[in-house]
Amino acid sequence: MSKQLTKSDLEQIISLQQESLQAMQKVLGSLRNQNESLEHSNQKLRKRISEYE
Repeated sequence: MSKQLTKSDLEQIISLQQESLQAMQKVLGSLRNQNESLEHSNQKLRKRISEYE
């Protein structure tokens, strides 16, 4: 006994999925920025460590 979905139901589902995708894209962008920042910091640390070796 599956429920028959209407066009309106499907449009609402698609709209919610689009909102979720946009939210995930924002989070992914933030994670990319954090990763780039960490990589930059790691490069600086490696350079400082190599100066003491």
